[in-house]
Amino acid sequence: MAPHSRVTPKWLTGYTLAAPAILLMLVIFLYPLGHSFVMSFFRWDLNSAESPFLGLGNYTDLFTGTSFGQTLRNQVVFTVASLVIEVVGGMAIAVLLSSKLRGLRPARTLLLIPPMVAPAVVGLNFRWLFNEQYGLIDAVLVKLGLPAIPWLSDPGWALISVIIASAWQNTPLLVLLFLAGLQAIPREPLEAAAVDGASAWRTFWAIVLPLMRPVVVIAMMIRIIDLFRTFDVVWLMTQGGPGNASNLLTVEAYKLAFQSVDFGHAAAVSYVALVLSLLVLALLYGLPRLTGRGSAWQA
Repeated sequence: MAPHSRVTPKWLTGYTLAAPAILLMLVIFLYPLGHSFVMSFFRWDLNSAESPFLGLGNYTDLFTGTSFGQTLRNQVVFTVASLVIEVVGGMAIAVLLSSKLRGLRPARTLLLIPPMVAPAVVGLNFRWLFNEQYGLIDAVLVKLGLPAIPWLSDPGWALISVIIASAWQNTPLLVLLFLAGLQAIPREPLEAAAVDGASAWRTFWAIVLPLMRPVVVIAMMIRIIDLFRTFDVVWLMTQGGPGNASNLLTVEAYKLAFQSVDFGHAAAVSYVALVLSLLVLALLYGLPRLTGRGSAWQA
């Protein structure tokens, strides 16, 4: 009689085969994350041979400094303004493209171009477009009899210029997400609203938008993550200037790490950005449940 052989569970076999890849990913991800977290509690710079423990000193230095306060305000304005423009504009364009108007099919294909362009290329292109001396946008404004705008040299316009460039690249991505969500909406509620004589605006607010809530939440979460790690466009357009007018948390961390060679403060800035983004994501996900309207993922 053949000896009894123990059958290995399928889940154990799967984890065993995937173990090398999982361990490699954990090392690649967790070690830098943990090491930078430890660095944020030390004076860690290349100008000194010692790295004394500061506790929360790097964090208190950030919040007591005037420049970091402006950087934090810039990040909030940049995130909120970009979200509003991209979500509202993306939804409006998606609704237009989902209509049965002729000639809209090529527009859907053109929407793929901006997200495919590298952020560095977007930053360089908009730096030339917003140039005060030979930029295309100011040239058009002057042709129309309007005054030229100092897009990148004026503190009041620098952050607006960065927001415009970021919105140009990322709004089409939200359009594609919203367009897929609109096409997945069942026809029965829309047909019932049409039979009842509901206007297009009323149908959108009462039926389409509630059914699109999960897609909108997912799109906003994706963009919040991206907005808190935006660097290329800002650095190539303004480098956070003039002054600190367009400085974001990622740009501040880069300046501290690679210009001031102060890795302790740079790590602290990075973790402030991480915590803020996680708080915003948690609020976005949990607010509907806290207000008694159910999960944000449910229409």
